[in-house]
Amino acid sequence: MSDNVTIPNILQPATAMKAYAPIGVKFWENQETALEGWKEFADGWFARRQKSAQTALEAAKHIGDADTPSDIFREYQSWFTRSMELLAEDGKAYQQQVLRTGAQLSARPEARQTDERRVG
Repeated sequence: MSDNVTIPNILQPATAMKAYAPIGVKFWENQETALEGWKEFADGWFARRQKSAQTALEAAKHIGDADTPSDIFREYQSWFTRSMELLAEDGKAYQQQVLRTGAQLSARPEARQTDERRVG
């Protein structure tokens, strides 16, 4: 019988972890950047919803005070126009956020650092 016993290199997992650690760090840095961008988008969206609600409230008050059907229609049309403008702003903000996120995810690490320096 042979007593060939192989002892595993117990340092190998630590070496592998050190090799992969920068990837993990970059992943979480990218998560932080993405979350900051989406928070900015959400804050803008919320502000637009507040504007929309305020516009609807004002329109409802004016409609209640209207003397003629044409006054009612004019107030409704004004409110609807502003609501559609805000909806278009939502779409534009969303598109910009998706493009920023995509650019961030597809950029090489060196390019990201250069972009971050420009923004900062």
